Amino acid sequence: MERARELSRPYMAREDVVGIYVVGSATRPHRDALSDYDIEVILDDAAYESTPDAERQVFAFKGGEPKVVDYEFYLRPWSEFAALASSTLDLFHYPYQYAVVLHDPQGRIAPVVARLAELPEGIRQDRLRVHYLEFRFALGRARKTERRSDDLNLRLLRGDAAAALVKVLFLAARSWPATHHWAGQELRLLGVPDALLRDMSGALAEPTPERAKSLVDTVCAWLDERGETFHRDGDALITWAFHRRAGREAFERWAGR
Repeated sequence: MERARELSRPYMAREDVVGIYVVGSATRPHRDALSDYDIEVILDDAAYESTPDAERQVFAFKGGEPKVVDYEFYLRPWSEFAALASSTLDLFHYPYQYAVVLHDPQGRIAPVVARLAELPEGIRQDRLRVHYLEFRFALGRARKTERRSDDLNLRLLRGDAAAALVKVLFLAARSWPATHHWAGQELRLLGVPDALLRDMSGALAEPTPERAKSLVDTVCAWLDERGETFHRDGDALITWAFHRRAGREAFERWAGR
């Protein structure tokens, strides 16, 4: 983080900067040569409004090939930053679980970062149910679509199943779901077994009815090991999703479609 701190010093000297923090792979153990420093700078609202567009997001690239970003400064107004806690986008929660605060002179940044990182149990339980059903529904639709011989639709449904299942695994591990380009690394860090991840990749890449059923059984067994119970009564899940206001509202808020 020392380089990020050095890069940020010009912003640290400004009185209109509320705080600075780093998110993204630079804060994680799987950082690699393609990673960049994602540095966010929170300005007071008046200062942000007077900042030209060209200065609100600043990139620098590494030398050589392939051309990749070295670091990025993204400026955000305080009011927008403080309001992120109500967002339903994982992008505004998952990274803050590991954010590194570089500059917080008035102590205003750290409490917001903590709120963004928190995963309330009620949200976790709702989303487990929503995404588990999405996973099962997508597998079922994929079986029918395969018989119709429509390759594009089939690929889309397999992608839906994979995305929904990944969310289930993160939430069962008590984490906000990660961005897709680091999902495998983060799931392993959270203790999701490699065997389960291999089964998921294999069943979705070359699915057969037998492999799909085996994947569902493996996922359910792992959820059992984690102490989850929501998946055990399929009829109750369907009733909650379609016939209870709480379930319908959860689907409206969290479903991927």
